[in-house]
Amino acid sequence: MVMRVSGRTEHEASAGHAESAVINSLEQVRDILCGAQLRELARRLSHTDAQLAAQAEEIRSEARRRLDVLEAHVRREIESLSTSLEAHRSSGACALGNVARESREALGLFEQRIQRLEDLVSRTQREFRQQLLEQSKSFLDETRRTRDELSAALERELAAAWADGADAPDAPAAEGSAEAERYQKAERRSDEAA
Repeated sequence: MVMRVSGRTEHEASAGHAESAVINSLEQVRDILCGAQLRELARRLSHTDAQLAAQAEEIRSEARRRLDVLEAHVRREIESLSTSLEAHRSSGACALGNVARESREALGLFEQRIQRLEDLVSRTQREFRQQLLEQSKSFLDETRRTRDELSAALERELAAAWADGADAPDAPAAEGSAEAERYQKAERRSDEAA
């Protein structure tokens, strides 16, 4: 039995050698038939890989350069916009301050005009009251003078009537004196009312 195992092992070993010899010979045949083409293909592949790597690096560096240019441009634009915005804000604030100042000045002038108008109205009212008072006094003086003149004229008439009545009977003289008393009472009332 030991022989059979060893014979089998030898047979397998020789088969393995034969198989590897066949594989080696196939590789030699393949190398003879396609070796130059395979080597050319391998060379071309490595050359293409190198070109692709170079182009990829070139594209990366170009993309990086363009990105840097774009970033610089965007940064400049942002700074320009920021400066412009700040200028607009400061000019707006300045204009708003000017408007507020002008409004305060206009309000001050308006208040001064109102004060002058109030003073003018007050002065006009005082002058009007003064004129009204003077006219009232003048009217009262004229009324008194007219009353005094009328009283004097009435007294003259009464005196003349009494003088004429002295010649007449006593009854009309008594009537004249009662009328004179009534007139004097009415005169005193009008003086008190004035």
